[in-house]
Order: sequence, then C-alpha cells, then structure tokens
Amino acid sequence: MSFNPTMTKVLAARFLSWLLIGIFFAVPITAQEHMANLGTSNFEMSMEMIPTSDGNYVTVSPMMNVSFTSPGLGIKIYLNKIDENSNVIWSRRIGQFPAINQFPTSVTEMIDTAGNSIGYAVTGVSLQSGIPDPIFVITTDTNGHVTGTRTYGGNLPIPGANLTPTTGVGNKIIQDHQGNLVVVGSLRFSQDVGVVPFLLNTDTNLNLNYMRLYHDVRYLTNGFGFGSMANFDDIVAIPAMEDPQTGEFVPDGYLITGGTKQLGVPWTAETLVIRTDPGGNVLKSGIYGPTFNDSKGRAIELASTGLVKVVSHIKEPTGAPISTQIFTLTPATLNLVQQNRYHGFVSHGDIRETNNGEFILAGRGAFDQDGAVLRIKNNGNIVFFYGYGSNHVELLTDVHELHDGTLYSSGVTTTWCLGPADEYLVRTKDDGTLPGCPVLSLNIEQSVAQDPMRDTNWETVLIDLNNPHEVVDVTPDTIKRQICPGIVVGPFPWDWFRRGDFTRDQQVNVADAIGSLSKLFSNGPDSIPANAADSNADGNHDIGDVVYTLSYLFSGGSAPAAPFDQVGPDPELEQQNIFGLEDFFQYYNQNFRMDEAGWDLNFDFEI
Repeated sequence: MSFNPTMTKVLAARFLSWLLIGIFFAVPITAQEHMANLGTSNFEMSMEMIPTSDGNYVTVSPMMNVSFTSPGLGIKIYLNKIDENSNVIWSRRIGQFPAINQFPTSVTEMIDTAGNSIGYAVTGVSLQSGIPDPIFVITTDTNGHVTGTRTYGGNLPIPGANLTPTTGVGNKIIQDHQGNLVVVGSLRFSQDVGVVPFLLNTDTNLNLNYMRLYHDVRYLTNGFGFGSMANFDDIVAIPAMEDPQTGEFVPDGYLITGGTKQLGVPWTAETLVIRTDPGGNVLKSGIYGPTFNDSKGRAIELASTGLVKVVSHIKEPTGAPISTQIFTLTPATLNLVQQNRYHGFVSHGDIRETNNGEFILAGRGAFDQDGAVLRIKNNGNIVFFYGYGSNHVELLTDVHELHDGTLYSSGVTTTWCLGPADEYLVRTKDDGTLPGCPVLSLNIEQSVAQDPMRDTNWETVLIDLNNPHEVVDVTPDTIKRQICPGIVVGPFPWDWFRRGDFTRDQQVNVADAIGSLSKLFSNGPDSIPANAADSNADGNHDIGDVVYTLSYLFSGGSAPAAPFDQVGPDPELEQQNIFGLEDFFQYYNQNFRMDEAGWDLNFDFEI
C-alpha cells in the first residue's frame, strides 16, 4: 500500500476539526451586558426602541439603499423584534413597493381592551411630496405583518386661504388610555408659507377620530398657516390627577413638547409645552428656553412624582455644539420648578425614569462621535455620562431600564456594520459600565439655568382627509452580531477583513476554526463580514473552509486568497463606508435632505 501524504494531511485536519467541535459544545455561552449590531447590507438606524408586553423589544429603523451598482434611493420601514440579549425574533421590511419611500420615526405597541397585544403601529415621513395627505400610519400584527395603512391631511377649512399641505412628518406615535393611536408632528404648506404642528387621533383600525392643527397666535398676522414655523416632537398621555405642588385638579389628556418660531426671523425659536384635553383642545401652554437663543423641545415625560420632565436642545450663538436642557414643570400650570443644562451632551431620544426615581437619556457626546447615555438624579445632578463607540460614528436614540436594573440602548453604528450603518444595541450595567467593551467617560459640564417661562396662546382648526393604501412586508436578510465582549476591534470598517480571520483579531489561527465550527454546528455568530469565513474562496461557508484553514495552519496547505496578507475591503461592497460625523450627516443630506443642523434643530422635518 502506497503512502499518500496529502491524504494524511486532510485526515489530520478533519480529525482536528471534529475534536474542536467537541471542545466547543463543552463550553457554555452566556449573554448579558454586551454590544451588538443588526442589519443588512443597507443603511439601518434604530429611531426608537419600545418594550413589548411579552418582555421583549421592538425597534424601528429606515432601511436606506444607496448602491454604487444600482443607482437610485430606496427607503423602507425596517421593523425588528428582539430579546434583551439582542437576538432577533423576527424582522420585517415594510413599504409601498417599489416607488414610494417612507422614513419611519416612531413605533408603539397596540393593546386591546382585554389587555392583549394586537400588534404595532408606525409613523414617520412620506418622501412623496406634493400630496395633500402626507402623514402615514401603518399597523401590523404581533409578528410584524402589515394589517392596515392610511394617510392623513387635507386643505385648511378657511375661506380664501386654499392652503394645502405638501409634506409632513409624524414624529411620535403612542396609544393613549382610551386605546386610541395618537400621532404628533408637523405639516408644511404649499409655497412654503408656513409650518404648523398637528395632533392626529385614530382608533387601532386607523379610522379617523380627529386631526387638529395649531398656530401660535403671536405669528397669526397673515392668517392661519402663514408666517409660523412650529412642530410637535413628543407626546405623553396623562391620567386625571392632582398637581403635587398646588393640589389643583388636572384632567386627563396629553402633554406635548416641540418648538415654535417666526418664519424667516432668526433667533426666535423657543421650546413649547402644551397640555390638552383628549380632544386636543389646548388647556395650558408655556414657552421656555433662553430668550435670545434658539431652542426646541425634544422629549417629555410625566414622572412618578407627578411633575413633568421636558428635554430641550439649546443652540449656542457662539457656534459651540448644541447643549441639552431639562426642565421640570408642574402639570397644571406648567410653571418651572427647576432647569438644568448639560454642555457636552446632545440628546437624541426620550427621557425615561428608572425604578429608583432617576432619569436616563440617550444621545451622543457633543465633542466627539460616540453614542452616549446620561443618567441623572431627580434634582438634575449627574450620576454618570459614558460614551459607547470606537473609530467611526455611533449615536444612541433610546435607552430603557430592564427588570434587573441593566440599561438597554439602541441607535446606529458605522464602525461595526455591514454597509454604511447598522442598528446598534448596547446593554450595560446599571452604573453604565460594560466590561470587555469600549466605554469612554465623556466631557460634560452642568449648569443651572434661570430662563423664565413665557406665555402664548394657540388657534386650532380641524382637517379630515384620510385615504387607505396597500402596503406589503417582506422578510429581509437580517444578521445580528455580538460586538463585545469577545471581538477585538481593529481600526478599519467591518466590511474589511483578512480571509480566514473568523474572529476578527487580524490573525488566522485555531480560534478561527473554532469560530467557524460554532457557526456551522451550533448557530454561533457569523464572521464579520461573511466572506471572512470563506477560507477556500469558493463562495460558500462549510466544513471545507475549516479543513482549508487547518491545512494551512498545520499541514503546509495554501494560504487563503486575497484579502489575506493585510486587511482589505469586501470584494462585494456596494455602498460607501462612513468614517466621521461630517460624513454621517453628509450622507443624510444627500439622501434625505438632512444635515447636522437639521438633525438637531429643524422645524419642519425633524428626525
């Protein structure tokens, strides 16, 4: 019998492969605090994350496809249900295919009168301009499949005005205590004569209860809809209650925040807060923020103390980065109790109360490009301010406290992604730390503001145009990857790799074979990117790649194909990488009419 050294090498490599499988199955894997990303080869960014009644979470994101090889912009709704370890339960891409683009901004769970979940509702921006009903709401069942779609708007019912909305945005959707869906946002009128906020109220079948528009009476000299730039950003439903400071009765209704300014007049933007009844009629309103600085309300919450917390952006006239200000108000009269400003933090989401009465906010560091979480005490003092990111751009848009006190955030990453950007998920300890992951203590300065409350009144009108539409959903190729603990991050995009380097530590060794086996036989994480696992470059990931790697390492086999000698780009890369904050906002400016200023302080298309 002749001796075949090649066969011996292959058999040895295969024996080692199965030995490694046995070792892998004997090692337990747990997940708690972590960083992860999920997405496709397109641009995805979690705009909001909500807890669900079954203990999981749903994120909503735009899926933006800007391909070098297939010109044209496509934006659809990307809805994911995940567990607290960032594992994907289901994933949906929703939209009016192929032409109409919809950019989602907010999602809420729908609960029926028996207390059972019946699905989800999404609102956002329709990029189809020149239509009289630009506000959309899409509902799904509990598995993310579309059940209904309707758009809302209409001409102003004012003789001689003939004003028609041409574009609009739904910034926030909630379900109120009566079970209705409530949306706030703004409408821009034809010929850019003005922008007014709206409050839309429907049932869960999307039948219209009312749609009410609002105009700041200070800017009402030329008629309703003219000369005003105002927007509602956030809303919370409140039950009937007593004011904890005055004892005054507060009926049930809504608390709303946003911004108001005079069209074409600089440095007139102010933070607004409105309290309405269930019909949207204004019961009380107030104006806040510096008198000669632009400001805009971004988030509002009713605290367990019965007081109101409002988050506002303050634009600095010196050109310094935007700061974040938090107002504490009484619910009845909306009088100021305290106000604290934070220089160095830009909030990008809701303010949420923790079980111990503190508050958490998600955003980014104003002086860097890291996603950030700010935790403060009820009196405004800082508990911690940490950044979570690496070489490129990370932003956080939402943060929640979990049942065990850990904090769970969502947003966007352009460092750890396939394509331009992916959804970014960060779960930390209650003190903001995250062992084994890149965590930064960011610069922040706290000050106590003394800006007075001002009064204004609002005129309102009702409009009632609404139309049903056909929308479909498909299941995209969503991939979730754990970033850390576990992965050693290099200073290059995740689309770049060394072939055979499954663990992404810039080396090809036996750990890569173990990672490959984990994926093949135990549903372990994917390599990053997928081509890194294809050691033999045959276009597939299978046991042959493990054998090829082990043959190269231990039996004198051939080295993997390029890119191998050094890290390089994915040969199949179709979309640009995003390396810096300027690149990030430029991407939006090109593809969605938005830049950094628009992100932070815009009064018509606030995202």
